[in-house]
Amino acid sequence: MPFKKNVLIVDDNKMNRQMLSQVLYCQYKILEAESGEEALELLHNSKLSISVVLLRFALPDMNGIEVLAEISRDVFLRKIPVVLFARNDELDSKTKAEVQSLGVQNFIQPPFTAESVRQQIVNAILYSEKAKLLDFAQRDRLTSLYAREPFYHLITEVLEKNPDKKYDILCSDIERFKLVNELFGSEEGDALLKFVAQMIEDKVKDVGICGRIGGDIFAALIPHQDQYSEQFFSESADFINQYNSNLHSVIKFGIYTIEDRTLPANIMCARACLALESIKGKYGMHCAYYDDSIRQKLLDEQFILSNMKSALVNREFVVFFQPKYDLLDEKICSAEALVRWKHPERGLIPPNQFIQIFENNGFITELDLYVLEETCKWVRSWIDRGNPMIPVSVNISRADIFNSNLDAILLSLLKKYGLDPSHIHLEITESAYTENAEQMIHGIKQLKELGFVIEMDDFGSGYSSLNMLSELPIDVLKLDMRFVQNYDRSRDKRNIMSFVISLAKWMNLKVVAEGVETEEQVNLLKLLGCHWVQGFFYSKPLPLDAFETLIEQVNFSNTEYTLETAEGRAKPAHNILRLDVEKKNMLILDPTSKEFEPFQSVFDEKYCILKANTMQETRDCIFNQKLKISIVIFSVTKEITLEHISEISLLCKQYDIPLITIHSSIELVKNAASLGAFHCIVKPYVLENLENTVENTLCRMKVVQLQKEIKFSDAIIEMKNRAEIDFLSGLLNHSELKIRMRDFYNQNHEASGVFILIDIDHFKSINTSFGYNVGNKVIHAVGKMLEAIFNDTNFIARIDGDLFAVFIPFQMERQVLEQKLERVCHAMAYDNSDVSLTIDCSVGVCYAENNTTTIEEMFNNAEIALLNARKNQKGRFLFYFEGMKAPLNENIQQQTFSFLDDVSDGVFVCDALSGEIIYINDAACKIMNMEKNNCIGAIGFGLFWNKNKKCELCLQLDDYDTTFYEHDGYLNDGETKAHIKVRIDDWNGRTVKIHYLQKIG
Repeated sequence: MPFKKNVLIVDDNKMNRQMLSQVLYCQYKILEAESGEEALELLHNSKLSISVVLLRFALPDMNGIEVLAEISRDVFLRKIPVVLFARNDELDSKTKAEVQSLGVQNFIQPPFTAESVRQQIVNAILYSEKAKLLDFAQRDRLTSLYAREPFYHLITEVLEKNPDKKYDILCSDIERFKLVNELFGSEEGDALLKFVAQMIEDKVKDVGICGRIGGDIFAALIPHQDQYSEQFFSESADFINQYNSNLHSVIKFGIYTIEDRTLPANIMCARACLALESIKGKYGMHCAYYDDSIRQKLLDEQFILSNMKSALVNREFVVFFQPKYDLLDEKICSAEALVRWKHPERGLIPPNQFIQIFENNGFITELDLYVLEETCKWVRSWIDRGNPMIPVSVNISRADIFNSNLDAILLSLLKKYGLDPSHIHLEITESAYTENAEQMIHGIKQLKELGFVIEMDDFGSGYSSLNMLSELPIDVLKLDMRFVQNYDRSRDKRNIMSFVISLAKWMNLKVVAEGVETEEQVNLLKLLGCHWVQGFFYSKPLPLDAFETLIEQVNFSNTEYTLETAEGRAKPAHNILRLDVEKKNMLILDPTSKEFEPFQSVFDEKYCILKANTMQETRDCIFNQKLKISIVIFSVTKEITLEHISEISLLCKQYDIPLITIHSSIELVKNAASLGAFHCIVKPYVLENLENTVENTLCRMKVVQLQKEIKFSDAIIEMKNRAEIDFLSGLLNHSELKIRMRDFYNQNHEASGVFILIDIDHFKSINTSFGYNVGNKVIHAVGKMLEAIFNDTNFIARIDGDLFAVFIPFQMERQVLEQKLERVCHAMAYDNSDVSLTIDCSVGVCYAENNTTTIEEMFNNAEIALLNARKNQKGRFLFYFEGMKAPLNENIQQQTFSFLDDVSDGVFVCDALSGEIIYINDAACKIMNMEKNNCIGAIGFGLFWNKNKKCELCLQLDDYDTTFYEHDGYLNDGETKAHIKVRIDDWNGRTVKIHYLQKIG
């Protein structure tokens, strides 16, 4: 039986409904409503199943325009075609135009025939099907949600049609989604995206619209709610793990309540995304609202960026010192230099508000050198006043390590102040080692060879493995404060602390616990054998005068420890705890005391024998001496229960102490072994065999620990491969290519080479026409092709999307190179069971001679050549030459101008050399009370400030960098006061000045 479409007939006249039903029932399934209210209720309940509405214009409760207005407000209902039937006197030209504006395309007016009614219904359905095809074209191909731009357009449309209704924007993001792609492949990632998209659509489809606005970012427009239930978001978080629990996916939501409807839709979504960003990585938090605090954070960041350079010049950055204490005698042994920002208006700005920003924009290197010199200056001053030397540790960043002149800068400072490298310790945060680890390790080894003491800061906050730890050239391990906070609430934390401190000792590393705040934490750290501590329990970071007052009033620690210098000679380093050289302990638990004497006779020279007669004595001994206990011997007498064995076994496992049990009969051995005993001895035993038994047990323990290390190492190797290789093409990824190129040039200073960028022509259409699966296979095939053509180099990578790179680390003969490039550009046949394609590529080439071109310049120059190759004619290659410019992207420029048109502040852009205005927005024209056409082409300093030449400020700005300069001033009428911000920028090779005007008062 053929499927029948549903037709809703809306008429208060029963006879009319029956007559129309009689005409249509053979082809359609008929639904009826006798009022506008009833029709709207039916539509809301069955909107997805109704194909067309046959609406009587004149209804008793509401007229056709009112019904149509309600339908048009709903983003889903307005897609249903409406055929309006009305008398001639009801539908004048004005009314007809109004109903057409509400979406009506088809009309029935008396007198009408059965055939004309059927034809109008067919026409309406055909029109609807075309609209659905258009809607499909606006959908994201992968998820079937609205694509970004159509979604933004729909938001604007819904807001315009519902001016009195309040709405919210919800944005969601899957945390660490890139990791899903890396570990499980893009097909699994795409499947997860579709799953999440379906979940979001199911949640909002009855009330709003949703779209995919980024890779793994989804957005929805829904009616405003004063309060969202936490259950709504937590259920979403739980639901996505039903797809694949192995992915451990986490989804976060950001909410922006639309207050300003004049904002572009993309800005509204961006605000919801900013709210979302504020809770990324925060466990248990599922949603966040965009509010003034987020806006304030953006303003604060802008303030910091605008003031950082002047703050350095004005010496607003102040060095504080926090003492470190030796746990042996609880006296000061060294200190850490910490920076604070004392702003003249805002007061003390804590480092957590500016350090990350400086690391992101590179200013951290200037600040680090400033702190380093201030520290050296103070250490020199302190020694010159006849005081004992205090080592001070100074933080250096990743950017510092990558500075090839760092060693020269450090040695120059030490020479300037007459200091030794051992006076200054260098602290490098753990997370710095996790990216470009090989390059970092190489740089730090050079510093260590110069004699600097290297400390790993914040250990435990990053992702260091035991395998990596063994490779790092460090002397001191600083435990992140989370290791020592709330330790008493978690046995696992105590286990981790014990393990890390034991491991550090085994590796001859010193340990500093930072963030120590309570006496309980201090006592625990003493038990664990930690060397040093710093934290508020002893002293907060102090300004210089307060720090000097403190250290003048106390005695210094007298302990010392020996560091190996680069030449391998032992060198004393004062105030550092020396290694424990005492012999280890053997603990024997024996309620009868019969085992003490024989064990003492065998092991007295190697071990200190600790005796315990009761379970409580054993517990106390393990807790107090655990770091010095090598092995536990447990004599299982009849007074000992399985629970006792289990308890001691767990204690030993907790502290990695091997356990040997002694039994009077063979029956008890099985139970002890199952509970974790490493070895079981049955009486009577041979005294001479005891030493072998203990040694074998210790060896087994070492094997277990080694197996753990191997497991860690294997995992690291696998992660390293995943980090270096692009999973889709099998080539290097972008980051690894840059690392290997830098390593190559560091080792071959005079080397020349060729850098090539390759882009697949029309790749987007391949994805669109044949799907992402075929696109992925094409990327893999191109990767194999590049490996075959450039088989004389290992520097081949996929940069992103369909962009590839090849670096040839020598000067290849031009003719040979061009032959290879021709093969890359033209007609690679791709053929599989699904589709046959001919793939062309465009190529940009850059020569790098005698190391005169940086890696970044190679990328930029090759990209300029590639863009010109694509613009002029796809499927060709071009060599970069000096002065070649990137082709102007008119679309991007037009989008930029379109965006600036909507900005509420005045904006105009002029040529930096001539002053000619090349762009001005409506807000700036309004401030000047002029038409835009009269402003374009005018001279900026003449139009706005009534000057016939550049003023002093303009001349200063010509030499200014790309940060904003801002001041308050008057415009040409002498009355309009404005806050003015100016920045120099480069627009496709043209130097321009961007002006922002904000009217004051």
